[in-house]
Amino acid sequence: MVDPDEAAALLPPGVHPHVTEAGTVVGCCLLDVDHVRPAGVAARAGIAFRAAAHRISVTWDDGTERHVGVYVPVRLTDSRWVAGAGGRVAPGVHRRTPIRRTDDGDRLTWSVVDASWGIDVTARTTPLRLGDDPVGAVCVGAAVGLSSGRDGTLEGVRMSPGACDVRAVEVDELRSSFLSSYASATPATSYLMRDIDVTWTPEATRPAQVVIR
Repeated sequence: MVDPDEAAALLPPGVHPHVTEAGTVVGCCLLDVDHVRPAGVAARAGIAFRAAAHRISVTWDDGTERHVGVYVPVRLTDSRWVAGAGGRVAPGVHRRTPIRRTDDGDRLTWSVVDASWGIDVTARTTPLRLGDDPVGAVCVGAAVGLSSGRDGTLEGVRMSPGACDVRAVEVDELRSSFLSSYASATPATSYLMRDIDVTWTPEATRPAQVVIR
């Protein structure tokens, strides 16, 4: 959690920090994805990749209604295909970088190698399931992500997950260049989602006429 005024520093015009009682949720979503492919293509033809999406919980007005989602200042991936296709074949520009992960069922480690956006984390699973935690609602419930497209304008992508097991994790070690850049940052609950079917689709709902330079 960070102070909303500090969170606003990385946001483009028309996008505002989403304010909860504890502040604004800022974090990183680490993904290990199997069988990603276009709709209608058999799973066996899909590819696997790992990614890291740094996220700030935000609100915006599209001229009709107010929306809550996340702004993603950068997406990283270990996949050459995802880095090449992002922002062209599908929304979501990615930068390629090494990402390593281990998971023995109880303990997880992630290492995202990047000079400006690097992450190293070790965490343990717990029996705690998702409850009424406002952080969990943002982390798990945020469906639309906004980010800069290849032409500098904002593009949106909607993540539609199926049923999944959501549990809290106990973080033993964390190093994040992104999170440590916030002077007001305080720890909050982290969550693990396993065995989830996800559909990503372009999202038209976003602030109009916003250009990131």
